[in-house]
Amino acid sequence: MKIGVIDYGASNIFSVARALRFLGADVKIVDAPEKLKNIDKYVFPGQGSMGSCVKKLKANEMFNPLINEIKSKPFLGICLGLQILFNSSEEDSESGFGLIEGKITKIKVLDEQNLKIPHMGWNHVSFSKDHNLFEGIKNNQFFYFVHSYVSYDAKDNIIANTTYGKEFISALSSENIFATQFHPEKSGKIGLKLLDNFINWKI
Repeated sequence: MKIGVIDYGASNIFSVARALRFLGADVKIVDAPEKLKNIDKYVFPGQGSMGSCVKKLKANEMFNPLINEIKSKPFLGICLGLQILFNSSEEDSESGFGLIEGKITKIKVLDEQNLKIPHMGWNHVSFSKDHNLFEGIKNNQFFYFVHSYVSYDAKDNIIANTTYGKEFISALSSENIFATQFHPEKSGKIGLKLLDNFINWKI
């Protein structure tokens, strides 16, 4: 089984690839459409803005082929890899993959809360539904976050929530798709457990 780690040229993919290889996965870096062949599962790690990411994927002629692949194969989105699943983001005019209904918005905090943006560091993840990728992980564990934008509404796709200013979606799922706003590759043993669950996830 081969796991493709998406490299669109602007994200630090190597910590994710290293973690997957540590767990025994056969990892292939995917940075061109022809490299989408013979991939069984996908991981999309990302940092930065949705607009910049979409433009780079289109420039590499990967945008539409990748959407087609994601529709039929197990997919793990991390941080920006969660956000790009949505229709749009208020940060940019570019449209995302449109596989999850909704819009990404900037984190909402009140002045009196004295919270900084970006949200950076460890925070609780509270499960709202059971999921195979959280198997062996206790509820309300700490995961590591680095982000300024979030989703506050994904309807029936919400798997877990986290509070920073107000509650936002920290994990979601739709059939073969699973995505986290936190970084499992930076979250120690419980993050590795989630990645291992993805490696062994059967749809």
